[in-house]
Amino acid sequence: MIIQVNEKDEVVGLAPRESFYGGKIIHRSSHLMLFNSKGEVVTMKRSMNKRWYPGLYTFSVSGTVDNETTEKCIKREMVEEIGIGVPFKKLFTFRHFDDSDNAFATLYSAVSDKNITPDRQEISEVNWVTLDWLKKDMANHPTKYTHTMLEGMKIYWGKYGIELP
Repeated sequence: MIIQVNEKDEVVGLAPRESFYGGKIIHRSSHLMLFNSKGEVVTMKRSMNKRWYPGLYTFSVSGTVDNETTEKCIKREMVEEIGIGVPFKKLFTFRHFDDSDNAFATLYSAVSDKNITPDRQEISEVNWVTLDWLKKDMANHPTKYTHTMLEGMKIYWGKYGIELP
């Protein structure tokens, strides 16, 4: 069951995951930008079997919040999707509404040089890139990225530029 919220991000109940497909019901999601000590961030290409945004690039870790906090979600998803657990910090929450997904998305960041082990059911490709390269690539090829990542990174760059948070 997924936490359902209203347009003010207030919990209104729980609903089955399938009811959120199509963007009519609002939920919460968690996302992580994982940096290494060189300042590179890892981007993930979503597997083609994903319901939302198959084959598109997204944040290092992403997850829909089950009946849990966004912090617990990102902690769980980090282990499930990339095989590590490291300290992280909250950057901001933003509203992401489009035709296929309506969510209040919370973005976190972490720094680690641990080897990651991507879950191939979730992730088809892993890339370590600089924030400068990512900003240029997103500007030149926006259709390669999830709408959530495009919106989140626009806010990120407005707050932090191409520096680490």
